[in-house]
Amino acid sequence: MRERKYRKPPIVEVVCEFRFKPSSPWDATIPGLIYERLNQDFPKRRALRNVGMQVQVEQKGILFQPQMEEGTQFLREDERAFVQLQPRRISVHHLAPYPHWEGFKPLIKKAYKSYLEVVPDPPILRIGLRYVIKIDFNSSEVELQKFLNVYPHVGSELPQQYRAFTLQLLFLQEKQRDGLQLRLSNAQPTKENTVSIILDLDYFLIQPDSIKKHRQ
Repeated sequence: MRERKYRKPPIVEVVCEFRFKPSSPWDATIPGLIYERLNQDFPKRRALRNVGMQVQVEQKGILFQPQMEEGTQFLREDERAFVQLQPRRISVHHLAPYPHWEGFKPLIKKAYKSYLEVVPDPPILRIGLRYVIKIDFNSSEVELQKFLNVYPHVGSELPQQYRAFTLQLLFLQEKQRDGLQLRLSNAQPTKENTVSIILDLDYFLIQPDSIKKHRQ
């Protein structure tokens, strides 16, 4: 596939995340030690508290239990780029405007290297690279098939106009080692008489044991 670079990429956020197995070391001193290595580029520090959902499969069914997730964010001065740290998980984020891969990759390498200096050789559970793209159309009606290779298909016996949709696909890559999850959905329009959609691409590692050695 030919590489394309856009003058104004419609990317609202890009995330690179590393998750490590439960056997990986973790304690309350780790965030501070990592911050010491990142504070020149990410001087701002902020506590993070999210309510997540823990899924448990039991004989009587699937149980969903709310779970408080705590972590720390290290932010750049402009807050458009930041590192997010949670137990056995580190992710690097960049908001719009996207600096292209050449600008994002050094941030990933620095954050990952800092983690490995504090927690040497942690066993990897998941690696993911995610792009969240928002596309705005200056029209109240849009035929998505004219612009995208993936779009909702509505049979001829059904109404052809719809206001909301969500589409999700999972593609296997690299001999099933990796996965590409594609989500397409409508979004809140930026202004009246327009249409906005979100294209969410998440490329991630499915087989963690295929990664034998960390590279910085």
